Amino acid sequence: MNLLLIDSSSYKIEFAVFNNGREIVRHVLSETENADALIYNIAARCEENNFTLRALDYVSISNGPGSFTGLRISSAIAKAICLGAAAKLIELNSLDILANKIQTDKIIVPLIFSNSRTNEFYFSRYKKQELLERKSDYSISLLSSIINEDDFFVSDSVIQGFEKSVLISDSSNLTSQFELTANYISQNKFSDYNTSEPFYMKEFIPLKSQKKLL
Repeated sequence: MNLLLIDSSSYKIEFAVFNNGREIVRHVLSETENADALIYNIAARCEENNFTLRALDYVSISNGPGSFTGLRISSAIAKAICLGAAAKLIELNSLDILANKIQTDKIIVPLIFSNSRTNEFYFSRYKKQELLERKSDYSISLLSSIINEDDFFVSDSVIQGFEKSVLISDSSNLTSQFELTANYISQNKFSDYNTSEPFYMKEFIPLKSQKKLL
C-alpha cells in the first residue's frame, strides 16, 4: 500500500508517506511556512526518499472543518495527485481524527473553532471501544450549548475560560488519521476527486442571530 496522508486543517500542517505499508516520510511544516509550501515539501521529501508520487495508491486528507485556506490547498493538491497517479481519494472529517486520538470510557466531544469571538464550535459526540463510533450528527453551536459535565472534551486550540475542562491535543494527528484511513480502505470508502470539496463548506450552516444567543 502506497499512501499519502495530509492534514492541513489546523495551525500544524503535516503529512506522511507510506511505501508498501512502511512509513518513509513524516514531516511538519515549520512555523514560518504556510499551506502554500505544502506541495513543494511533499515533492522534496519524496524525492529525498526515492519515491515518486505517481506510485501512490491512496491519498488521505483531513477534509474539515478547520482552516479555510489550509483545507482548500490540501484538497486541490490531493485531487491533482489522484488525477496524475490514478490514486483513490479518502476524505476524513477533522472531528473524527481528533476524537480518534482519545481513549476513554466517557463520551468524547472534539471541538474545532468556527468563530472564536463568539465561542462557536464545530462538534460531534463519539464513543471509542476498539473502533471509533460517532453517536451524533456533525453540528455547530455555541460552547454554552455543548457543555456537558459527563463528557470528555478535546480540542487542538486553547479555549479561553474552558482550559481546565478540555484536553488540548497538540500532538500529531497522523497516527489517528492513518488508523481511520486503513479502516476506510478496508471498507472501500472512497471519494470522487472530481467533485470533492472541503466538508464544512457544504454541510455546516452558520448560526443566525448570534448576538441574541449570547
